[in-house]
Amino acid sequence: MKEIFLFPILLCLCVVPLAADETNSFQEAYDAQLPTDAMIGQIVRGEAGSAEEITKQALREPYGPVWLERYVSEILRKAFANTYNEQLVSLLPAEQVQVGRAMVRSGLYEVPFCFHSPIYHWGTMVWTSNEKDEWELLAIEVKPLL
Repeated sequence: MKEIFLFPILLCLCVVPLAADETNSFQEAYDAQLPTDAMIGQIVRGEAGSAEEITKQALREPYGPVWLERYVSEILRKAFANTYNEQLVSLLPAEQVQVGRAMVRSGLYEVPFCFHSPIYHWGTMVWTSNEKDEWELLAIEVKPLL
């Protein structure tokens, strides 16, 4: 009688590992533990040197001439400052910054982000990599929670 019950259990133990067609890599399993944000999706840590990491860094620094020199190409600085100056002066440096996974489109990296202090805002930063493999900010959009 024991053999009748033991056989199906052994059969399941042999078949279940064969049914698993894919396993998560360590990085996927590590990222899967992070929460999601309703506006930006899955929150990621961002690898060193990635568009996600440079987005967090830029949002945590105060906005001014040094910020523009560090993140915006010389060609775009004047137009960028004219467009975003008032908004960035009032928002940066941001606290409690979180970023989502970058969406790559034709060499442009669109990184969704949010920050929670002083009030919740979310948006996107669009980056490109120049010939020196340095990140350059092309555009930013910041929206308050409605």
